[in-house]
Amino acid sequence: SEVKDEAHLQKLDIFIPLADINSYLKLTEAAGQICVSQWTGPCRLGCLFHHGDHIVAVNDLQPQDVEEAYFFISRSARKEVKLTVCRIPHSDIFHVKGCSC
Repeated sequence: SEVKDEAHLQKLDIFIPLADINSYLKLTEAAGQICVSQWTGPCRLGCLFHHGDHIVAVNDLQPQDVEEAYFFISRSARKEVKLTVCRIPHSDIFHVKGCSC
């Protein structure tokens, strides 16, 4: 389900350890957006992402495409990466193995 009006999207910051992003997060491009296509993170981090989440910033930098998002992540000097996400309210969650949602 596409949301045309950006005002209906929730904007939130998600902080993830750099090593966990590289191991568990997959991004893809759809309709000109950088979308979360998979989150298989460890149970300790929980179910951070929802279907339809799209990345609008990586450490406050705004990537233009998936390659640039991965570049910003790989160049992060911090141990934790800040991803700014736009989320469709009440969208399905990417559940991690063993979660208690």
